[in-house]
Amino acid sequence: MTERNPVTGKRQLVGFSWSQERQIGQEADAEIIQEYGLYEDPEVQAYVNRVGQPVLSESELRDPAAAVQYRDTPFTFRVLDSPVVNAFALPGGYIYVTRGLLTHLDNESQLAVVLGHEVGHVAARHSARQAAKAQLGQLGLMAGAILGSQVLQSPELANQLLNLSGQAVELLMLKYSRDAEREADRLGVGWAAEKGYDAAQSAAFFQTLKRLGERDGLTLPAWQSTHPDPGEREQTVTAIAAERTPPGAILRVGEEDLLQQIEGMVVGEDPREGYVQGNAFYHPELRFQFPIPSGWNVQNEKAAVMMTSPNRDAMMSFRLTPERSARAAAEKFASTQGLRALDSKATTVNGQNAMAIVGQANTQQGTVGLLNYFIEHNGRVYSFMGMTGAQRLSSHSDQFQRAMTGFRRLTDPSKINASPARLAVVTADRTAPFASFVPTSDIYGITAEELAILNQVQLNETIRAGKKIKLPQIGGDINTERGVGRSRVGSSRLEGPRRGSLAEP
Repeated sequence: MTERNPVTGKRQLVGFSWSQERQIGQEADAEIIQEYGLYEDPEVQAYVNRVGQPVLSESELRDPAAAVQYRDTPFTFRVLDSPVVNAFALPGGYIYVTRGLLTHLDNESQLAVVLGHEVGHVAARHSARQAAKAQLGQLGLMAGAILGSQVLQSPELANQLLNLSGQAVELLMLKYSRDAEREADRLGVGWAAEKGYDAAQSAAFFQTLKRLGERDGLTLPAWQSTHPDPGEREQTVTAIAAERTPPGAILRVGEEDLLQQIEGMVVGEDPREGYVQGNAFYHPELRFQFPIPSGWNVQNEKAAVMMTSPNRDAMMSFRLTPERSARAAAEKFASTQGLRALDSKATTVNGQNAMAIVGQANTQQGTVGLLNYFIEHNGRVYSFMGMTGAQRLSSHSDQFQRAMTGFRRLTDPSKINASPARLAVVTADRTAPFASFVPTSDIYGITAEELAILNQVQLNETIRAGKKIKLPQIGGDINTERGVGRSRVGSSRLEGPRRGSLAEP
């Protein structure tokens, strides 16, 4: 079908109507909330909405000449409880940022541009345009990033392996083209500038994204992975901001406003919901631990712990299943359409009943090999799965086995009683290199370099006395009225079977 694009005014081919986009977004929004959870601070949620709505008001969707269906579409801005630096949009007006992204921002202007960028994706109808090109269904978030853009042929298999629903597989795995990302940049920067923000501030945040990418090789999900080169974006956004800023405008930066909102926010992993220390993953609330292969990247989300090999040619996922026994979970998995079970056996893992399955699954690019342990623990059944190319299964099998058979009860009080790190905004009391302000003790794997990235500075960069810097703090008082206790503490990830997945924008 064809519809008029609200941004360009031109008719274009789209895969679904605007009313369908709104319905899709509403349904997927419920899954996102269930999957990742909202950051439970009403003031932070309200703040992001207060920044987002005025930027939206500058968009073509709110132009008096725009079609009623666009003008009347409400937009929802949400903060997700995830340490990953990520922002994305769903069709129909649902915009998300993570607490991880908020803590990496330096000021409100940067937030305005991020939100404007995501509004731009919705306004330009990028999802509907991609759907018209039949580019949906790419499992770019997990399997695609790990196995080289392989597409699982069976939706049921995708559901079983990656815990995704059918619509989420299609929409939330969507990768926009670089042209679409450039358009979203142009729109977001322009709208923020027209609203009076110093939109050129966003150039520093794009440099932060570049540094995060260089640190991780690939972050799952990564906001910058399908975007233009950050160096290109820095130059482009500066030019757009200069062009779109109203003459004589007094530009708003909003550093104090942003820092006031994020002070006291949980930074990095909340250990009550599981954390990595050394080469092990610990979950204090659910009382388990397991080893992590050296060099593997760990992504802890609400429904699953995802691990990827250094070369990103293998992955492991750990999640809760709805079944009541390891045998029932294994039988259900073995019957999944598209999966071929090669071996299945009952076993024990450190005294706990378990089932182990070796299998294969077909993809459009070839066959993947699977090893899945189903382990009973404290009345729950966990799925611990390893996946790689079929030809590489033997080379990764030992790593899979050591992690899965290393699953055990957590009894160490020092691991069980871990408290979350929260962001403290402090004023530098001297002029010195940033590295001299970094805490000497390790805080849940937050390195000095990561703190430098979080502050948008270099480790050896000179910090002038009086400058505000962001540092993690465990225990004690955070220097703010709201400080400690603003965020959710004590809830557990892996609480139950959930659906949906955080996507690249």
